[in-house]
Amino acid sequence: MQRVIDVLNDQVGGGKPIPSASICVRVDGAEVFHHTTGFARLEPPRLAAPNLAYDLASVTKAIAAAPVTACLVEQGELGFEDPVCRYLPGVDERMRVRHLLTHSSGVPWWRPLYEQAEDAWGTAETRKKLLDLALGLPIEAPPGERHSYSDIGMMLLHRIIDAITGERLDVLHRRLVTAPLGLDDLRFGGWPGAAATEVCPVRGILVEGTVHDLNTAALGGISTHAGLFGTARAVARLADALMLAVLAPDAHPQLPGRALGAMWAMNGPGSHAGIWDRRSPGYSSSGQFWPDDSRGHTGYTGTSVWCAPSRRTTVALLTNRVHPRDDKEPIRVLRPQVHDAVARALGWST
Repeated sequence: MQRVIDVLNDQVGGGKPIPSASICVRVDGAEVFHHTTGFARLEPPRLAAPNLAYDLASVTKAIAAAPVTACLVEQGELGFEDPVCRYLPGVDERMRVRHLLTHSSGVPWWRPLYEQAEDAWGTAETRKKLLDLALGLPIEAPPGERHSYSDIGMMLLHRIIDAITGERLDVLHRRLVTAPLGLDDLRFGGWPGAAATEVCPVRGILVEGTVHDLNTAALGGISTHAGLFGTARAVARLADALMLAVLAPDAHPQLPGRALGAMWAMNGPGSHAGIWDRRSPGYSSSGQFWPDDSRGHTGYTGTSVWCAPSRRTTVALLTNRVHPRDDKEPIRVLRPQVHDAVARALGWST
C-alpha cells in the first residue's frame, strides 16, 4: 500500500490542501491496511493520532440512517412502499418511504432551519420545532419524478423513525447496529479531541469536537443526515459488516442484511439506492477501477466510505478538508486518486 501513502503524502499535511487523513482498508472481513497522517488541527498544531475521530457528516446517512431503517423493515414495522403520510399526516399522499431512500421525494435539498432555533439549540422543544418545519416544507416536484439529494428528506425519515419507535436515533443505532458488533468508536453528539473542521461564521468558533452541520447542531448533534463521529477503523468495520450481511444474511443474523440488500437494489431516477450511492458515469469518488456493484457515500467534511461486494472490499477515507476553510476541489482530486491506488495495490487494475 505504499502507493496509497504516497498519494496521501502528496496532498495531506501541514501546508498541503488537506490537513489530515485516516484510511482503513478491509478485504474478506479483515483489516489489511490502516494509515493516519497530517494534523488534526493546524493552529495551534495537533498531530493526527491513529485513533483520531472525525465528523462523518453525510456518511451518517449510510451507516446510521440506512441500517436503522433496514432494521425496522426486517422487524415488520416499516415498508418501502408505505405512504409517508401513514406516519406523517399532511405529507403528499403520493410520497412513499422508497422515495425518501432514493432521494426522489420531491422535498427541498436543504433549508437553514437552524435560524429558527434561536439560542435553544439541542433542546427537545427545538428538535420538535425544526423537524416540524422540515415536515411543513412544500415539495418541489412530484414524488418519484426526479432525483434531488436531500437532507430534508432524511429529516422526514427521522420523523418516521421517531413515530414508529419513540426512541432517539442515537439510542436505536447503538442498540440495533453498533452494540451487536461491539463497536465503541462511533457515536452521536460530538467527540472531544476529534479532528477540527471549519471556523464557523454562525457560531464564531473553530468547530472541534462538535458537529459541523448547522441544522444537526441545532438538533443537538443527532440526526439521520449528519451527526455521527468515528474513527476510520470503526467506519470500515461497520460498513464491512453491513456489506457481508447483505452477501450472507444467515451468517450475520444480528444485522438487517436482507432489508439492506433490498435497499441497495432499489432503482430510482438518480444514483442513490436505499440511501447509499452507486458509481456514477464519468467522475466517481471511488475512482476508475471499482466495480459497478459498489455502494458508498461521501460526507461534506471530507469523509467517505465505499464497499465493493464482488471484491469483498471496504475502504473508509476520513479527512477534515474543511479545516480551517471550505475548499471543495482538493477532496474531489484526492478521493479517486486514493481509491485508484487501493485498487492497484489489490491488483484490480490488471
